[in-house]
Amino acid sequence: MLHRALALVAAFIASTALAAPADQRISQHGRWFVAPDGRVVIIHGGNVMLPEFGAEAEPRWTDDTPAHMAEQGFNGVRLVVFLSGLMPSPGVIDAAYLERIATAVAAYKAAGIYTMIDFHQDEYGALVGTRGMPDWAVFSDGHQANPDLQFPMGYFNDPAVQVSFDNFWLNHPVPGTGRGVQDLYVDALEAVARRFADEPAVIGIDVMNEPATGSRCALPDPVAANCPELEQELLRPFYERASAAINGAAPEMIVFVEPFMLQGALGTPIATPFAARPGTRGFSFHNYGPQQEVRDRVNDGALSHAEREGAAIINTEWGFNNDPALVDGQADDFDARHISWLAWTRGAFEALVDPTLPDRGNGNRIGLLRAYARPYPEFTAGTPVETRFDNATGSLQYRYVTSMPAGSQAAGETVIRIPAVAYPNGYSAVVDGGTVISAPDADELRIRAERGAREVSLALQRRGDLPPLPATRGEPDRSEAALRNLPPIPEAALSRNSLIGHIVVTPGGQALLDSQVPGMLVGMSHVNGWERMTLAGIQQFASATLTDEKLDELDSQLARLPVTPGPVSPEPASAGRPDRLSIDSLTSDLLADPLARAILDREVPGLATSSRQGLFPQTRLRALQPALPELLTDAALERIERALAELPQPD
Repeated sequence: MLHRALALVAAFIASTALAAPADQRISQHGRWFVAPDGRVVIIHGGNVMLPEFGAEAEPRWTDDTPAHMAEQGFNGVRLVVFLSGLMPSPGVIDAAYLERIATAVAAYKAAGIYTMIDFHQDEYGALVGTRGMPDWAVFSDGHQANPDLQFPMGYFNDPAVQVSFDNFWLNHPVPGTGRGVQDLYVDALEAVARRFADEPAVIGIDVMNEPATGSRCALPDPVAANCPELEQELLRPFYERASAAINGAAPEMIVFVEPFMLQGALGTPIATPFAARPGTRGFSFHNYGPQQEVRDRVNDGALSHAEREGAAIINTEWGFNNDPALVDGQADDFDARHISWLAWTRGAFEALVDPTLPDRGNGNRIGLLRAYARPYPEFTAGTPVETRFDNATGSLQYRYVTSMPAGSQAAGETVIRIPAVAYPNGYSAVVDGGTVISAPDADELRIRAERGAREVSLALQRRGDLPPLPATRGEPDRSEAALRNLPPIPEAALSRNSLIGHIVVTPGGQALLDSQVPGMLVGMSHVNGWERMTLAGIQQFASATLTDEKLDELDSQLARLPVTPGPVSPEPASAGRPDRLSIDSLTSDLLADPLARAILDREVPGLATSSRQGLFPQTRLRALQPALPELLTDAALERIERALAELPQPD
């Protein structure tokens, strides 16, 4: 593994000269990230998975992926890791998994990209929810996962998920260890912090992705979800222990903490407690608000809290939408507040930036890349005052004062990152109060302030024109193109070991899976390479649903389906047709389509303005039913499905 890591680093150094390695330690001053010389740092990038380095059947990583990210101006990633991989047995760190993290960090570092290590969970863990916590850390008091609930409804309606969180907050004893589940979780945080204590490319650790309140205050309603007492009762002691462990193991590493998951979705007031020492306080928040009003409320509330508490602010999940105009508008929101961000794209962020990777889920790749990849001040020799970017014209207006957040006068250079996709023909730059010292059309525009200047302003303009950002309907989740690229169907009966894609294209196969394992296909549909997985292979991630008995039953029924050996030919009219909107489409995609929106307004008036709208970007209409049972009745869903099926299909 060490040899592999060194080879990757050498490849990156040879393949790109876009940015120096990420070897400056970033710290926190007030609400800002700052470099060692006091310059303000802004981070743009995305969420990425731990690379398999060529082991996957369909890769989401190549040796050049970090270089492609840097080419588009990105300087940060949020690397998703799971306790189930890091500590598969109580108290035992998997050294190989930790080394995989180190290999990824080194690869991104060589391309000038900083890494935030994210301890990620979704609905606690695979035994009761989706992923994250290992089975040994699940204490659900006998409650079993509800297979009929799709993510994220388990947070609100599944006692197995809720009680597991309750017991995490109670530090439930782990048999045979003499320790509690939270104790061991903090041990894992400390182990990662110690491993990267001397690595400046690791900007920090995100202590827990979207912590949930458990069985209390679990309604997806902006009023009902406002429970500030739980932030003090549950989050404060946990964050105090986590911060002490990370600060003790890595004194210079930033400790990122998050609010409860519903606060970002609904815009409820934020009072997240901080416990890390000054200089290492980070505030990680999410904002998927489908409406401008909600997004503004979340952004303003998060920024006010970070300023009040003295924590560097960064949005670590946003986007998850294939409308470039909407993505561009959300990025404008962050620019206006000088908030760093790491996006969560609908498809893989790696595939969005790397044209050599198969890309599914991201819709129009170039249009979306242009929406995300925008010029920004990576390093400011002073303090930002105003940032305005017009994607249509490529015009960037940036203004900053030359006094730094700590109060001293700046002496270094301001660096503006210029993404290749946004300026294919170069740019012009006019600076007032400073001088451009970089070469014409450089991918890093460098500015030095004039002696005595108190303020510097930049007017950057794209040379030449680009087409308008295309409107993109929600990208298909189950792509016909992906199915056609499957290997030929073998001359054998279908079984648990068959590719799921082969089952789906076989007449009756998708209906069988939908009836026997409700919600599984929909839940998997955004996972890269789902069609090449097998039921047997994913059993470990869904052991509560795909029991041995269930797999035996499926084997028996799959064996009776008529198989046509040879090349895959999906039926255009199949229920899995990707370009057809249905009640299994994301609610935000339905509302974004004018014809589908008219159907929803007619059949379920009030849905678009529901207090549950914060769930729309990540929840399919059918899955939203438990949260809105009086509105989304079975009869209403049937009417909506029939009406959507009659809509004209896109070319």
